[in-house]
Amino acid sequence: MMRRDYAHIASRPGFGDSIVIYDNELSMWEILSWKYEVNLEELCEAAYNAFYSTSFVPDERATQYIRDYEKELNSDLANMPESEKERYITKYKDWVRTLFSKHSRIMSAMITGPARFPTRRNEKANNSYDASCREFREWREKALKAIARRIEEAKPSEQRKNEEWMRLKRSIYSSACTIKGINEGTERGYNKALFVSSIYGKVETYAKRGDVATVEKAIAYVRELNKQSSIITERHKFFKLVGMAKVVCKAQEEKTNKEDVEIEFEGGKVVKNFSEDRLQIIFPGKPDSETISKLKSNGFRWSPRFMAWQRQLTDNSYYACARVVPVTVEQLKTA
Repeated sequence: MMRRDYAHIASRPGFGDSIVIYDNELSMWEILSWKYEVNLEELCEAAYNAFYSTSFVPDERATQYIRDYEKELNSDLANMPESEKERYITKYKDWVRTLFSKHSRIMSAMITGPARFPTRRNEKANNSYDASCREFREWREKALKAIARRIEEAKPSEQRKNEEWMRLKRSIYSSACTIKGINEGTERGYNKALFVSSIYGKVETYAKRGDVATVEKAIAYVRELNKQSSIITERHKFFKLVGMAKVVCKAQEEKTNKEDVEIEFEGGKVVKNFSEDRLQIIFPGKPDSETISKLKSNGFRWSPRFMAWQRQLTDNSYYACARVVPVTVEQLKTA
């Protein structure tokens, strides 16, 4: 059996001092709280078995891995909504259990002895474990991104807009500070035009979205900064971005009022969803792996909300769609 002799840090609230306590001393203490919200102690035996054939001290190796995974898991949970936690914890533990199981098939000749050592089988076990580690990391990255996206989508529209504006404002301020330094000679070796271009490019992104309010705020903010130092001159095209934003906004409003258009093909249909500004491909069931690969390589992403593969509704999306399903670019443009 695995020797479970963990070290714990105990401290007195308000005093800041701390001491180390081992498991066999815990009975003398009253535990008020643990460091981690979630622990993986139910996986201790699996962790011990994982390193039984590769380490002279499998219990210590197991303990270290358990603690590292616990630290990572609790870090992931720190800012996660309660509604997301249970599913994430379950999946994370399943992955750790799988990794321990895979690692338990790996052996070391130093531990098991070199006689009749199964080199080929061990190599396969190593490769299998490495592949699972990569898959675990890919799953974690995708899961955290998806959760972050759902958190963002759940925010009130006004909050999202305000947070987005504050990010843009900080970015403009950072570039403006450097430009001010260049003007005053305290920032040497920098090209002012590049920082002006950076501000322009960031605000242009909002103009192309038709976000008139944000563009107007950005222009007003730059004019305010211009009072301290010349950041962007009034002759610069930057100050015409609000006009671009209004044109785009008007076009979007006209598009939003359009009725969706459906084009059927054998095995599915294409939808020009004007209100969502998306070109959508809908299949009656899950498409085969080759079709999914084509969809992804042509910029289409699965939308659980619409049960469709979609991308932004642009001229380029028509060509991408025609490469995946049997509809022509002309059909899509004229529909």
